[in-house]
Amino acid sequence: MIAPAANQISSLLTLINESARTLQAAYINGSGYVPSLDDTGSHPLDGKLSAPELKEAVQVLEGACAQLCATLARPNHTVLNKFFLTALEPNCLRVALMFKIPDILQEKPSGMHISEISHRCGTDPAKLARVLRLLSAKHCFREVERDTFANNRLSVQLLASNPLYSLGLHMTGDTTAGATKLAETLADPEWAPFFRTSPLGMEQSHWPTNGHNPDMHAHGECFGIGMIGWGTAVEAAAVVNVYPWSKLGPGATVCAILAELKLQDLPDRMVQAENEVWPVECPEAIAENRIEFKAIDFFTESPIAGCDVYYLKNILHAFSTSRCLTILQGIRKSMKPGSRVLIHEYILQTADSRDEPSDRRPQLKKAPAPLLPNYGEGRIRQYHLDVSLMVLVNSQERTLDEYVQLGEQAGLKFLKLWEFGDLSGVELCANEDQ
Repeated sequence: MIAPAANQISSLLTLINESARTLQAAYINGSGYVPSLDDTGSHPLDGKLSAPELKEAVQVLEGACAQLCATLARPNHTVLNKFFLTALEPNCLRVALMFKIPDILQEKPSGMHISEISHRCGTDPAKLARVLRLLSAKHCFREVERDTFANNRLSVQLLASNPLYSLGLHMTGDTTAGATKLAETLADPEWAPFFRTSPLGMEQSHWPTNGHNPDMHAHGECFGIGMIGWGTAVEAAAVVNVYPWSKLGPGATVCAILAELKLQDLPDRMVQAENEVWPVECPEAIAENRIEFKAIDFFTESPIAGCDVYYLKNILHAFSTSRCLTILQGIRKSMKPGSRVLIHEYILQTADSRDEPSDRRPQLKKAPAPLLPNYGEGRIRQYHLDVSLMVLVNSQERTLDEYVQLGEQAGLKFLKLWEFGDLSGVELCANEDQ
């Protein structure tokens, strides 16, 4: 018999209390108040990168709350609520996105009756109310009185002007549809589940990289905008503050594959970056000629030669190991002495407390006991993304060992593991012995 969980309960309650107080203090110190869920205005901390201790406090809070509920509730209750019924949530959210309900509700901040909402959407009011009621119970929207709904702190993130809106369309569309075929395709080494749900078939369904298929062009544009929302939500910009860019020296060049910046990606994404993204997000870089846009085919071309840093964010996780090797080998050919490769991705951790990388390499920080060492629900996003990649393009997130081995096969040597908030960085240099 496994030891009773009494001590674990006390420890989990302590973690919940301490992490919640840490976050509460951060809000109060930053602005004097903790925002209400009913508030639709932005809080001063919403647009700032989280300090590492605040990021961890959220992860501990989420992990401990989930573990406490899973421990104390009846197991069949938890399985029903947390595993079976949650399949409905993405589909309900897609209703809100497709009909742009957050935008409609913005016109009446105090609340709009379902009859008016459904009239604007062209839907049955009783059915739409049931969908919104489920979402409101999850704290996305609020039912201010019977059949009258309003936006709240979460639902305003789904306004069509927010890049998260595009990400939501992607996640509740292609990803959710593909996931329904996961079990049927798990034994197939070639096909991702999404290929079975796409009317275009396997060869035409890899929409992020298929610029030749006009039917998938809209998918690519939506995905590109959604990635801006993803980057903001996971605080990918932490790499700017954590990595020692200033030590590169004046005139250093950074090739950002997707100081002087050379941005490379597939042709459609380069057009979108040059004409839509950078003019809004960083117009001064264009005005001062500090950025160069150049399309590239990762698999047939090497990137711009002689850069100080080759920076790959959310690139390698989208491809098979053999294709990742091709990309890294192309970069290795372009590197000069002293060049670095910085891979900015999730680094998967297992839930096994005994798990350690080989060769005693650095490890990502483990959660405080009695949480799962990988923070469990607190860092669940990396596992959702890992399975999403399997669903969409038959690819994966990777462990540190897997990235190090990829680098070694491409003639690169591991230097350092960085922690950039949600994501991590694997820094490599040329292995001069190869």
